[in-house]
Amino acid sequence: MKLLKTVLILACSAAPVFAEWPTYHGGADLCGVSEAALPEAPQQLWRYNAGGAICNTPVSDGDQIFFAAKKGQVIAVDLKGSEVWKKNFTRTNDAGAEMPVQFDAPLICADGAVLAGTTHGTLYALDARTGAEKWRYETGGVIIGSPNRINTNQVVVIDQSAGALHGLDLSSGKLLWKTDGVERCDGSPGVGNGRIVFGSCLAALHVYAAAGGSHLRDIEIGGDAQVAGGAAIAGNLVFAGVRSGSLICVDAEAGDIIWISAESKEQTFSTPAVTADKVIYSSDNGFVYAVSRAAGRLLWSFNAGGLPASPVVAKDKVAVSSDGVLYLLSLEDGRKLWSQEVSDDISSPALIGGLLVVGADDGTVTAFGTKE
Repeated sequence: MKLLKTVLILACSAAPVFAEWPTYHGGADLCGVSEAALPEAPQQLWRYNAGGAICNTPVSDGDQIFFAAKKGQVIAVDLKGSEVWKKNFTRTNDAGAEMPVQFDAPLICADGAVLAGTTHGTLYALDARTGAEKWRYETGGVIIGSPNRINTNQVVVIDQSAGALHGLDLSSGKLLWKTDGVERCDGSPGVGNGRIVFGSCLAALHVYAAAGGSHLRDIEIGGDAQVAGGAAIAGNLVFAGVRSGSLICVDAEAGDIIWISAESKEQTFSTPAVTADKVIYSSDNGFVYAVSRAAGRLLWSFNAGGLPASPVVAKDKVAVSSDGVLYLLSLEDGRKLWSQEVSDDISSPALIGGLLVVGADDGTVTAFGTKE
């Protein structure tokens, strides 16, 4: 009986790890990988209608799913798609009129809070259970990149216009440190291996210490290599797409470029998914690529058409959205296993336990998986 209890405790403690999807691209490292298994032909399980376009990927703490709608709303539903709470945000414009707040940045959830950044530079922290405001912080700029968690009690958010990092206390929203601006940054910072890394319009990746935000180095890529997507971190390696179409792998410790995958000539602003031996990325030429993590050698490609968003990996499958179509591909060879047209335009997918979840321009959030 004691052994059985131990097994049950371990099983229950492991389940939420697979169910959590705290950023738009998985964990703080933005590698976009989950150990949760997906069926080869997922079925629609539920659909929630928010009444306003859902442009960014839903996130989850393992118990609830959170997303922002275009009408200035942040919404929480349970894992069966039933609404838990909805909070409306407005602001007063220059003419004195009330209008909805615009959430262009992806949400994150961390330690019982949901963080939502606005185009007017406000970062809201909401109670994950109730939606009540815990605190707000004014960056003085614009937030379009995802905030991210640094450690158990700190988060970081980037001011897009200046390219400056703000390190905040997670419980209170108090500013702990702030970096000098480098240049406009349209992407999201990855956090991993003691570092914060993001790219900018300087055609460079910028590396900072997660503890205290001290500037460590800039890694210049050069040419037409502006970075407007997220930086995925795996150990000392950082992976990011650039405007010229290439995917870049750099060593954040040494400051060197390790390899460049130049399969596309159109901009690559998606966030790559990084596994133990592969890197999966998509480009505006309509293709999804898998390259070897060690050398950037092409392993396979898939023509999704349209503008494919940031791909994610669930065990042996790749999930990727392109325009309004959701695809499942074989991680091994890129074969199409399944596809489903959801709307005219959908977000990149979230992997929330056994659910494949996307937001859409028609105001819906849809979950696919296995029917019981």
